[in-house]
Amino acid sequence: MRDERGSATLEFLGLGVLLLVPISYGTLTLVGLEQATLASEIAARNSARVLAANAAANEALAQAHLHHAFTDHGIDPAEATIETRCHPNPNCVAEKVTAGQSITVTVRIQVPLPGLPGGAGALGIPVEASATYPQAGTGPQPVGATGQTAPAATAPQASETPAPEGP
Repeated sequence: MRDERGSATLEFLGLGVLLLVPISYGTLTLVGLEQATLASEIAARNSARVLAANAAANEALAQAHLHHAFTDHGIDPAEATIETRCHPNPNCVAEKVTAGQSITVTVRIQVPLPGLPGGAGALGIPVEASATYPQAGTGPQPVGATGQTAPAATAPQASETPAPEGP
């Protein structure tokens, strides 16, 4: 009969390494996905908010928000694809914007799987985030907001009869 002392320790170490490698790989993948998700959500939300205020004047500021969101999370901003859409007028980046339009910024990025050579390629995981904000326009305004004064409402006149006195 063989002495099997110490074999349980070796089996545990072997099995531990076999389990540790996929778990740590999955953890690294999830960390990369979380970074890309946070960066794309922040980039889309902040740039849409800035563009909704004044698209023509704030385009450079929106690009700065995109750049900072990605660099803060360790992602190269050049890897992201940014799409700006407007509804109902597709030319919402023009200087004259009517109220009631909305602007949507969509940010897409391909997250590479860790440890694989050649970057993301076909083996990356796509992450997409979009944000929609109504634009502050200079178009139609509600009645009474054009600087004209509305006729004053007449208050009902008080009755001339005295109020009854108590006992």
